[in-house]
Amino acid sequence: MADTGKLTWPVKREDDFLRIVAYITIATVLIFAIDIGTPLGVMIWILYLIPLFLTVYLSWKYAPLVLTGVFVLLMTASLFLSPRDISVEYALIDRVFFALVLIIASFFIKDYVSNVEVLVASEERYRALIEWLPEGIVVYREEGGIAFINPAGIRLLGGDHGENLTGSDIISMIDPGFQELFRQRVAQAALGARMNLDKVRLIRMDGRDVTVDMFLGRISWDTGAAVQIVMRNS
Repeated sequence: MADTGKLTWPVKREDDFLRIVAYITIATVLIFAIDIGTPLGVMIWILYLIPLFLTVYLSWKYAPLVLTGVFVLLMTASLFLSPRDISVEYALIDRVFFALVLIIASFFIKDYVSNVEVLVASEERYRALIEWLPEGIVVYREEGGIAFINPAGIRLLGGDHGENLTGSDIISMIDPGFQELFRQRVAQAALGARMNLDKVRLIRMDGRDVTVDMFLGRISWDTGAAVQIVMRNS
């Protein structure tokens, strides 16, 4: 697949998953080891929040709930294994309160991970739709040129699938007689207007001419504004 721009989605690779699991395991073991070696009054178990928040990077939405159960068991074990400098009752109250905090936090993390999974699935569907559209789709920024172009757009501009047009300025491919009008339409579209340009003559990268109709509209792109250009043969 050609590198057609910055339309990228996070892919959770197996090695990333295993690395995060290793971090969580190491952190949990270290916290438990330190906890049972320190007096009851020292609240080392607060550090369990660190591996809990690391579950955000796992693809399994139930990971924070499962891990919270493990933490509660470890906190219960350390209640009896740690040297006693305060009463067991007082230490138990502290641990019960913190266990409730962990449970509440785990539900928030679970909901967050679920929302991210839904967003990623939606973006994957959008990506497939854009890549298979017969119309050329270009995301254009005045300061940076082409930020994204789909395969149909590459073919329309005379490129090939292995060619990266990101960063190219589409204005240089437009017939000089249409360039000023194109700039005006882009400026208006960047302000939120829906614009169109009919029968625009392009000089393709292979030197051939093509006449296209363009439809321009403002979109959000990488936390900023850009103009989406839909092109089809006239």
